[in-house]
Amino acid sequence: MSWRTLANALADSLEASGDLSSAHWRRAVEETPRHYFVPSYYLPDAGTLTTWRKLTEADGDEWLTTAYKTRTLVTQFSEPGSGVPTSSSTTPSLVVRMLELLNVRTTDDVLDLGTGTGYQTALLAHRLTGSQQLVSADIDPALTSAAAEVLSRLGHTPQLRTVDAMVEEWGCTFDRVIASCALPRINGSLRNAVRDGGRLIANLFPPLNNTLVVLDRQPNGCLEGRFHGDGGSFMAARSRGGPPAPNAGQSSYASGTTNVPIAAFDNYHFQFLLAAHLPGAELQYGYEGDVATRRVVLPGDNWAEVTYDGAKPSTWSEAGGQGVWESVERWWRWFTDHGQPTWDRFGLTVTPEDAHVLWFEDPAGADVWALV
Repeated sequence: MSWRTLANALADSLEASGDLSSAHWRRAVEETPRHYFVPSYYLPDAGTLTTWRKLTEADGDEWLTTAYKTRTLVTQFSEPGSGVPTSSSTTPSLVVRMLELLNVRTTDDVLDLGTGTGYQTALLAHRLTGSQQLVSADIDPALTSAAAEVLSRLGHTPQLRTVDAMVEEWGCTFDRVIASCALPRINGSLRNAVRDGGRLIANLFPPLNNTLVVLDRQPNGCLEGRFHGDGGSFMAARSRGGPPAPNAGQSSYASGTTNVPIAAFDNYHFQFLLAAHLPGAELQYGYEGDVATRRVVLPGDNWAEVTYDGAKPSTWSEAGGQGVWESVERWWRWFTDHGQPTWDRFGLTVTPEDAHVLWFEDPAGADVWALV
């Protein structure tokens, strides 16, 4: 089967799911060979998430047809063939959903953060009048080099930059900015990169939650907009250096009982609220027989853990002195008092001073919080 037949079928699938609606993005999907960008990739072996099977062109039809399915293809790990995935070709359904929301015009200047394999970069280049309108950036020189080679093969020559997007000063502005990596916050240089009237799309608040936000540049210099109902999920942006892993093994300093149910930690919309107010938070799961634990870990050896043991009272303990469990209790009360709202009822304002203000329903309403 030819790749064009597979690409057409992929476009049909994306239209049927409602992710793809514009004729120009359909043409981009149909005319961009995704398999060029994934000469090798990894799939979970036998349905697991801990062992991986590598596929290359030598695997024939399986390698080719899988490249045109709506699934994320892992292409790189922290260690060769193992460890933590550090790069992937994101599922086309999320890619085109974000591109539709980005509302790219042919004359726009676009910044593409997280080049990765380069597939999304190719779709953007297909939409624009000229490659000179597109800048794509990634921290990994191996990724930008490989992407540049494939893009050139397709006739696309965007400016590819190997930089740390978390600290980079872009030195110019763009009509559209799209981040294909999850960001903890919108930093000042990124906010300044959005032209007046421009738009930025990103997934925020990793690692606990990845929630898609669409922000437009306002006349007062703020970025403002709502979180998107469909959500999204990207690997967190990598930065050079980075903090050490938290020590979750230190002894607890406070404890008590709680009415927060175990189901709270499986609610993505509550996770979103926690992630917004507890930057850098990670959720850990534990089971031992009939006893289940949930642990919220923050950078700097701050954590809170709750234990669920059948009909016994649920108990919590914490360490680090930051009142992590108090935050969990507070936001669970607010969440339930407001009917467990979905994340698309929230919005975000990023001010010229780089303050991040989360709001519920209305930026001028009663429920407005300055994020740390």
